[in-house]
Amino acid sequence: MLNRRLIRIRAMQALYAYKQAEGANFQLSLDLIADDFAPDLNSMEFQDREKLEGYKKLGQQLLQEEFSRQKEEDFTAPREVVMSVEKAKDFFLLKNKKDVEHYAGRMIMEAEKVYDLYLLLLLFFIELANRAEADEREVTPSKLSDNQIIKKLRQEKLLETQAIRRNVSWGSEQVLPAKLYREVLRKNAHYIEYCSKRNHTLEEDFSFLKYMLKNVILKNELTWEYFEKQDLYWIDDVETLRAAVTHTFQSFVEDGRLKIVVLDQEWEERKDFLQTLYRKSILEAKALEDILIPKLKNWEIERISETDQILLKMALVEMLNYPSIPIKVTINEIIEIAKDYSTPKSGQFVNGILDGLSKELKESGRIRKSGRGMLDNK
Repeated sequence: MLNRRLIRIRAMQALYAYKQAEGANFQLSLDLIADDFAPDLNSMEFQDREKLEGYKKLGQQLLQEEFSRQKEEDFTAPREVVMSVEKAKDFFLLKNKKDVEHYAGRMIMEAEKVYDLYLLLLLFFIELANRAEADEREVTPSKLSDNQIIKKLRQEKLLETQAIRRNVSWGSEQVLPAKLYREVLRKNAHYIEYCSKRNHTLEEDFSFLKYMLKNVILKNELTWEYFEKQDLYWIDDVETLRAAVTHTFQSFVEDGRLKIVVLDQEWEERKDFLQTLYRKSILEAKALEDILIPKLKNWEIERISETDQILLKMALVEMLNYPSIPIKVTINEIIEIAKDYSTPKSGQFVNGILDGLSKELKESGRIRKSGRGMLDNK
């Protein structure tokens, strides 16, 4: 469920959030220098405003050069300026270090949130079935609670244990299930038709649950609003969740067992992949830029959109650190993400850079693929 495409998107989103924080931290550092050389309005001593303004501008320039690729030659600055710049630099680096960890933690939490919503959606079917079963006004040959897949879902111990482990339930949110059942599902023409028949084949039960998921639950304004509040990236995750829930129901049709997704060893491997993309893109940014810049021709890296810069670095990290992932898979995934999340021409731009760069790195031996990673090298 938490596939590599979703992982790459989460890494990109976390890196983008970190870059915004980094920019804000740098501005705060510039402000610290400005504060150091602001005139003291409460002092009775003479304030050389011209000198203070000059020191402020010099200090801010030196700080900008400290983190610029075009650093000027060293020269002796006044001691007050040097001390102010060092203080601002230390502040900037410390804030960034804290933010790296903050967004790393949030990134993992938001990735795992997708799994929590998967459990919540499965439990939602049980909640609606419970209401149908208790509805004395609904006198029909069958009810949602008679659905064979939902009956199995109610008995599924793995779902129960995973929900407890992840602290997921509808216990504190009874308004939404009640309202959706009363105002939407019970009045739905397909549901009325479904309940008018006493016995259903397993395929009919599955077909109705698919319809219900897609057209009643996931298209309803009430549920959409609720899940958007739960998940910052709901609009990106909804199709992944729909597919995962559908696959779980389908597993019962195919072999009589509900295959409940669990966060197991595969997720630990994906989590490592996510952390590597995120951390190396930040901590090895300069080395990655040194690889990228010669391929940018007339483009200065500062002129490339933030998202494209992030995706290019992520692609390099993946190609250099994951021998088992084919180069074409990496490039194609990054291109698709660029098309969805960046500028209209980003897909073409990213493709051009990565295609040429990957060939050079492969020829130089910096990219080495093995196993499945060699599939596109034949």
